[in-house]
Amino acid sequence: MRGPLLCGIVLGAGLLSSCAPRVQPGVSSPAPAGEELRISRGPCFGFCPVYSVSVTPAGRVDFTGKRHTAVIGPRAHSISRATYEQVRRALAALRPHTGEQATHACSEAATDMSSITVEWIGADGARTSLTYNMGCRSPEGSAMARTVDEQLGRLGVTDWAAQKTWPGDSRG
Repeated sequence: MRGPLLCGIVLGAGLLSSCAPRVQPGVSSPAPAGEELRISRGPCFGFCPVYSVSVTPAGRVDFTGKRHTAVIGPRAHSISRATYEQVRRALAALRPHTGEQATHACSEAATDMSSITVEWIGADGARTSLTYNMGCRSPEGSAMARTVDEQLGRLGVTDWAAQKTWPGDSRG
């Protein structure tokens, strides 16, 4: 009985592996559906909001307001898996090759603006990221900013991330 069963398992595994997609070296594969997504905004020379937000495939959204945000400190809530998928698909357009930490090269940028970093964290811990300067005046830079802003809205953190200057806050 063990012989035919073992033979069936080996043949089945062989058939399944022949159906697996083949990825060419140097060509990024599509973003895996199980990645944690993170968006963080850094300081500027002024009162720009500084925060980080992450969302898991299960829909847990964690926000931390650091400076000049309507909410200071951590907040959390949940979104649907469908909303996570919408955010993941929208951010996939910005995603560099798997494992790459890229910086968007902008020819026309105000240097005193904050930067945004979008990260994709795989289940294996592999980190892929893109950082861009919010002062980028190119059409591509503006499109990146719009995409991220739309996803913050989908994640339900726009009000938390809104700019607010608290008494005693300093610039930068």
